[in-house]
Amino acid sequence: MYDVIVVGTGFGGMTASALLAKKGYRTLTLEAASELGGCAGKFERQSFRFQAGATLGMGFEEGGVFSQLFHELDMSPPPVHLLDTIMDVHFSERTIRYYQQKERWFEEIARQFPKDGAAIVRFFEEMFSLADAMLSFVYKRPIVPPKTIKHLFQAMQKADRKLISATPFLFQSIAKRLQHYGIRDETFIAFLNGQLVDSVQTTVERCPALLGAVALSIFHRGAFYVEGGLSNIVHTIAERYKQLGGELRMREKVVSIRKQRHWLVATNRKQTYEAKHVVFNGSVHSIFAILDDSIKRTFSIREEKEKKRPAWGAFTIYIGADDDLQTDSLYHQFIVDRTKPMSEGNQFLLSASAPFDRQMAPVGKRSITISTHTEPLHWWNRHAYDEQKKMLTEQILQRVNKTFPLTNIHVQLVGTPVTFSRFTHRAFGKVGGYIPNGALSLLSTYSPQTNIEGLWLCGDTVFPGAGSLGCALSGWIVADGISASK
Repeated sequence: MYDVIVVGTGFGGMTASALLAKKGYRTLTLEAASELGGCAGKFERQSFRFQAGATLGMGFEEGGVFSQLFHELDMSPPPVHLLDTIMDVHFSERTIRYYQQKERWFEEIARQFPKDGAAIVRFFEEMFSLADAMLSFVYKRPIVPPKTIKHLFQAMQKADRKLISATPFLFQSIAKRLQHYGIRDETFIAFLNGQLVDSVQTTVERCPALLGAVALSIFHRGAFYVEGGLSNIVHTIAERYKQLGGELRMREKVVSIRKQRHWLVATNRKQTYEAKHVVFNGSVHSIFAILDDSIKRTFSIREEKEKKRPAWGAFTIYIGADDDLQTDSLYHQFIVDRTKPMSEGNQFLLSASAPFDRQMAPVGKRSITISTHTEPLHWWNRHAYDEQKKMLTEQILQRVNKTFPLTNIHVQLVGTPVTFSRFTHRAFGKVGGYIPNGALSLLSTYSPQTNIEGLWLCGDTVFPGAGSLGCALSGWIVADGISASK
């Protein structure tokens, strides 16, 4: 009999597991794959290590989420390096260098956009101010939306004057804020669209102002290169979890979650485990495949509705090549046509391993990950699959080679939503959380605590959202909630 069973070892699940183990809970964590981390996992081919999904580190600055988490767990983080340049953003006619330090970024704005520079700086200053208000609240880890009167009272206690002053922006989009400042430059708006799609899955027209403010400010708090990839963060937390007495079982897929007197979790190894609480670390739309029918009937989240909620998939190219990159930046965003949607190869992110990182590639070589957003359901037509994969690969590499000719490739692999579904067990390979559909999207977020006693959710489809920081915070909120439910 366990106190808690955690399903999945992404940032949310592993954070919840470690914190609960530190609090003395008897905890079992189950992972279906042979690798930790879910979409933040890794794999290796021919002496190259590849990051399955996310590549850019955040939250290691003083007061950042991971700085706080590692302090809470009494451990040291893996080696990280603060980046001076967040990324280079390549358009057909120019490259914008996105600096981490605000002052240097504002200088770049003035150089790139002399006509609208002053207005753009004011826009960013507003974004930074709104993000301060939001993060001062979110970092206190409220349960949102509140499920009880107690939760509501606690959330109100955690809200400060800055957050209250930001509430009028709850009903606005990023596009409305740009309109307020008279910003119409197509290249700058395309730059914002690229950043927002990568971080919160949507563009200025549909991005809530408060959510966009956090996304556009978070790298300026601290953007980091993590040696060995983001999966090293998860592995480090997992090692601490085991030191604290937590049980971790790999390659054990959960096939059923039901409830009698306690929760019963059955796996593909014909094992059934019992616990007082179950934490599901995965996308909400993936949980219905393993929930017992009796649970589904009382679950406040409806399966048919979740199937219809839009979410992106990822198309990813993994390359192990000689170190031919003539640049000091490790991250590069390409926007091919600023007038077209930021998906299907028109916008993509290239992440290269650092030349000194021997965990990622041998001497004189680099591990490279290239990813673009894609409509996941398009990839389940077997007859069109191979041709679609070939065409998109060629389209992306043709654009890359105009800037960084890759002359000696040792490894080249391609991942699609079908691949992500197979290895991360996400329904239809949907990743990155749900796509916001307008200014009021924040009001439709799901709480980590469900309406069913003892069933908890963490990951990118619940509050506070997608990304390594959002997922880790959701796991931390779950650990707090379970502790408070004694």
